[in-house]
Amino acid sequence: MSSPTIYQTDFPFLDETETVGVALERMLDNRVTDLPVVDASGALLGMFRLDRLYANLLPRAALLGKGMQDLSFVSDTLDDLRAKMRAIEGDPVRGYVERVDDVIHPDDPPVEIVLQLHRGANNLPVVDRDSGRLVGMVSSRDLLATLRAGAGK
Repeated sequence: MSSPTIYQTDFPFLDETETVGVALERMLDNRVTDLPVVDASGALLGMFRLDRLYANLLPRAALLGKGMQDLSFVSDTLDDLRAKMRAIEGDPVRGYVERVDDVIHPDDPPVEIVLQLHRGANNLPVVDRDSGRLVGMVSSRDLLATLRAGAGK
C-alpha cells in the first residue's frame, strides 16, 4: 500500500485571497475543521484552522500564557459572538494561516502517515517534494478507511 492509495486528491482548499466568510462556508459544506491554503501557484502556505478563528472570539486574557480556566464572568452572549464573527468574515484567510511543519510527500511510506496522525494531526497536507504544490490531503478517517478496506485480505 502506498500513500497515493491513502490520500485524497479531490479535497476542499482555500486560495490565500479568499475571505474568512468563504472559508467558514466551505468548512460547513465539507464538514471539516481545517482547510489548506495555497498561493496562486498552488503551493501550500499553511492551514486555516477553526480553533484559530475561535481564538478571535475570546477575550485576550484567555489566550495569555496558560489562559484563564473559567470565563463564566464574561458577559458575551451568543449574539455578541456572532457579531465578532461577522466582523472578521471579510478578512482574507491569509491573515489566519498557520504554517505547518508536518506534511506528507506522495512517495512517503504509509507508516509515515500513521506516525504523523498518531502525533496528533487531524489532517495532513500532501505536498509535492520538488514544487511545494499541494497535491492532496490525508485524514485519520482516510487512513482508517484504507486500512479497513484491506483488512479482509
